[in-house]
Amino acid sequence: MISLFLDTASHNLIAGIYKDTEQLALNIEENDNNLSKRILPFIDKTIKQAEINVKDINKIFVVNGPGSFTGIRIGVAVAKTIAWSLKIDICPISELEVIASAKTTKAISLIDARRGYVYAGMYENLKNIMEDKYVELDKLKKEYKDITLLSYDNIEGAEIPKLNIKKIIKKHLKNKSVNPHSLNPSYLKKTEAEEKLNDRNNK
Repeated sequence: MISLFLDTASHNLIAGIYKDTEQLALNIEENDNNLSKRILPFIDKTIKQAEINVKDINKIFVVNGPGSFTGIRIGVAVAKTIAWSLKIDICPISELEVIASAKTTKAISLIDARRGYVYAGMYENLKNIMEDKYVELDKLKKEYKDITLLSYDNIEGAEIPKLNIKKIIKKHLKNKSVNPHSLNPSYLKKTEAEEKLNDRNNK
């Protein structure tokens, strides 16, 4: 089986090609505001490095959040389009689980959600032991004082993760596919526009 792994949800832009669990190509670059222009050439470059054709891909693993609203939307839309056009399997992956791939021991993955809040999930060797959620950072730190924190963001006490994408692929290789049309971003919270609209409606 040939798989495409795609992550556009946070600090890194990641594309990888795997034959079963063997890594054929992997590119990791810093994400930026030019994602909509970069993503297709980035995927194409990774496919060429793997020395395969796009039609050789049997499955797509796409990170569908949480993280950057814009990044998630672009990545999910591209992955769904490829899966639909090639009639291949597609499976969603949590960004917090991707971050947790850096550790085999218990750790909490964090993504800065601003205003003192974070997206957080606790994992142990990729097993989710605290459901991914949107939570106040200080409250989380008080509750889990002795747990390793992982984050790309400037969060005090957090380690920068060294990802192990191959481990993610190995865990999810046999996951059942979802319908591309039903795969949606996982934001874990409303967008700022939705929050402002909700505030106005509740006044």
